[in-house]
Amino acid sequence: MNKHILTISNNIKEDDCLFRYISLAQFISMIENRKLFLRKVKLWDDPWEAPDDQLPLISDDGTEIYSESLLAASTVGQCWTYEKDSDAMWRIYSGDRQGIMIETIAKNFASIDNLRKAVLSKVIYYNTGNYIDCRREVENNPSYSFAGDMVLKRETFKHENEVRLLVCLQAYPKEIDHIWDIPIVGFGIEPEIFIKSITFDPRADDWYVETMKKYCFSKNLNCPIEKSTLYKKDFFASANIVRKYELVK
Repeated sequence: MNKHILTISNNIKEDDCLFRYISLAQFISMIENRKLFLRKVKLWDDPWEAPDDQLPLISDDGTEIYSESLLAASTVGQCWTYEKDSDAMWRIYSGDRQGIMIETIAKNFASIDNLRKAVLSKVIYYNTGNYIDCRREVENNPSYSFAGDMVLKRETFKHENEVRLLVCLQAYPKEIDHIWDIPIVGFGIEPEIFIKSITFDPRADDWYVETMKKYCFSKNLNCPIEKSTLYKKDFFASANIVRKYELVK
């Protein structure tokens, strides 16, 4: 793997399976455009992304000054997770019951087109008592590259078990105009190689699943494609557990 193109933090193994829960619209866009679309970190929903910006600088006269990180302001990213077929993730990211979970492996991110200054990093979760320690942990780990506070997230979100792909647009001064203002940037992939499996919401209607399977096959996506069995009532059968009744004398 070319470490000059993509750095992977040393708490991620190259063969680790990673998952992303997306809407139907996001899935179709990814397949039709053959791109992963990364959004500016500062435009993500959580206002505490890149939390250093929430911390004031104290001037010599005691005045509090808030400044925006130019690195965070010029970085786009995308979130993945270690959580496979998670009830919580389906409910968060598939409100219409038509969401899709795609699977890949960590080393496949190196095949994304035109990555220059990029890092795939595991998120570190902090609370009010350990933020400084978590910040230092990132700063003292060279494998986190430029990620800095962009891989720090509040413990409230720990259930997401998140991994982030971050790309600094300052590495594209000629190819990308207005790197400070552009909200989303697409990077090319070969979906039929990048995607290792496709899973549909366990609550999805069967007609929807069958329709989407036909669409996937038409796009030469020959990986495993199925509906999640998360809510299938087969636990006791698969575990060979039965209930036995006895007469009480």
